This record gives sequence, C-alpha cells and structure tokens, in this order.
Amino acid sequence: MPIEEIKKPLQDRPRAWVDKLGNRDPLPELAPSSDWDSYLTSEISAASPEEIFVEVPADLELALCFQSGLLLWNDALEPSHTLSQSLHSATGSYWHGIMHRREPDFGNAKYWFRKVGDHAAYRSLAEAAVLLLRDYGDGYSQTFKSELEVGGWDAFGFVDRCEKAVRGKEPPEVVDLLEKIQEMEIKNLLLWCLQNG
Repeated sequence: MPIEEIKKPLQDRPRAWVDKLGNRDPLPELAPSSDWDSYLTSEISAASPEEIFVEVPADLELALCFQSGLLLWNDALEPSHTLSQSLHSATGSYWHGIMHRREPDFGNAKYWFRKVGDHAAYRSLAEAAVLLLRDYGDGYSQTFKSELEVGGWDAFGFVDRCEKAVRGKEPPEVVDLLEKIQEMEIKNLLLWCLQNG
C-alpha cells in the first residue's frame, strides 16, 4: 500500500501525520502500552473532517473511520475506540476489532470481526500479504501464505496468530512479521476508506 495513495486527498497537516506514521521505527506493536506520539494523538483527535480532507467524503462515517484508523496507527487505542464505537458500519466494526485485538482483548476482537462479515478490503489485504510473504522462506511464512492463497484473509486466524505472539509463544521474527502485516492491514483499510468515502 503506497503511502502516497493515502496522502492524496488529505490537507497538508494530515499528510504530515501520514508521513510521520509511515516512517515509524519500530513498527506499531501488536499490543502497545501507550500512544506512540501523544501530541499526534491530540492533533488527530481534535481535527474535524474539513481539517483532514481536501474534499470531505460524502460518507461522513467513512471519514470518521479514517480518523479512527489514524489513531490506531499511532497506538492511541482509547481515542480510536471512542470513535469506532459510534460507527455502526462493517468498516467501523473492522476498526473496532483491530483496536480490541491490539488492546489485547482477543475474544472481544473476534466479536467485532463477526460483525464485520466478509469486508471488501480483505481481498486487497490478502493479496498484499501474499506478496510480502513470498519474500520469506521459513515454514511459518509459507504456511501463512498458502492459507491466504486458498482461503483469503482470515480475520479470526490473524487474531489467533497475534494472541499466540503476544503471549510469548512465537519467536521474535514471527512477531516482527505479524507487526508488518498489521501495519499493512491498517494502511489497506485507510486506503479503502478513502476510495469508498
């Protein structure tokens, strides 16, 4: 997911947020303990859709979904939760599910992913994840890639993978891989919100 595609319809200040988040090092943790940048959380939380978008999307709920996603990318779980809790679409539930997965409250995450159903953004996410996993030769990555190629994106399976990693049952290289895919998921859904808003 090229970051330039996310930045296109944004005002200057939100473009700077996306640049900053896109250059994070290290990547967002699977289960963060605090915001990555608390000042950025304040800026994103306080912004109106008119301050974020060059042209406010016709679907205001998707604009709020986008804002919730930016907060999640910044590890600002509670402000993201406040937004996603008020969104009653499949996309709002998707952000809500990601937030609970990262909280980490894995059972609650699955509850919200059940509400999502088969989201239209899953297909592009599965395709991007397969491309990423092709560069890895280990058994874990190849098994994950095969599952994606056969069954597409499995939000519940990804919750299970993250739970195992957060509980310390995976080696650091698997945690790193899951963090890459998690960031890919966030960027994919942000872009989907922009393209469909």
